[in-house]
Amino acid sequence: MRIEVRNLHKSYWMNDAEIAVLRDLDVVIEPGQYVSLTGPSGVGKSTFLHVLGTLDTPTQGQVIFDDVDLWKEPLAAIARFRNRYIGFVFQFHHLLPEFSALENVLMPSRIQRAPMAPALRRAKELLAEVGLAHRIEHRPGELSGGEQQRVALARALMNEPRVLLADEPTGNLDETTGAGIHEIIERLNKERGITAIVVTHNPRLADRMPRRLHLDRTGLHDLGAPGAGPPPGGSAEAARAS
Repeated sequence: MRIEVRNLHKSYWMNDAEIAVLRDLDVVIEPGQYVSLTGPSGVGKSTFLHVLGTLDTPTQGQVIFDDVDLWKEPLAAIARFRNRYIGFVFQFHHLLPEFSALENVLMPSRIQRAPMAPALRRAKELLAEVGLAHRIEHRPGELSGGEQQRVALARALMNEPRVLLADEPTGNLDETTGAGIHEIIERLNKERGITAIVVTHNPRLADRMPRRLHLDRTGLHDLGAPGAGPPPGGSAEAARAS
């Protein structure tokens, strides 16, 4: 799915004061691209991802999916689009603790009111695909952090989305476990052609992705392929620190 961002602004209001988080961002992400998003803490990376995924409303500008300016659509249509075409993976999993891994993965299909039998088969297949076929009846509290993140990834894929948005999906994991999560995302991108955008502070993981975006106080910079150099105006050390 092609994503085009035009003149995107996002502000919040606090005590009658406007706090501008995103300012005049423009970018085009072509179908099937695998993109990293880096940048210092507090510049709005998560906000940008939430606006892309229709979890948050832009103050100004457009987010266009395959020529459809989604924010011109009714809220109900936006919610249907999000459930059908966009998968999310968050840093803190957001699994429901009282439900099993299988039940958590099934949640998007239940929201969509999909037939249960095929949904159940798909949920089991996805858990097997992320290496958790033997853990489907376990609740989140019985799983390691890496296993919980794999459940969250399977849940994000439940409705066969065309876009996968991952916000620091390995931020709370050790390096080896985090690399395993990225290997799964990389394989899904290659095998299924899912457009994937991953926020990460890990420069080694960012360099595994064919395209790099960098967000800072001056705007959104397209760094191209790994090895193309540090962010504009920054040193190589600053780039590694992002």
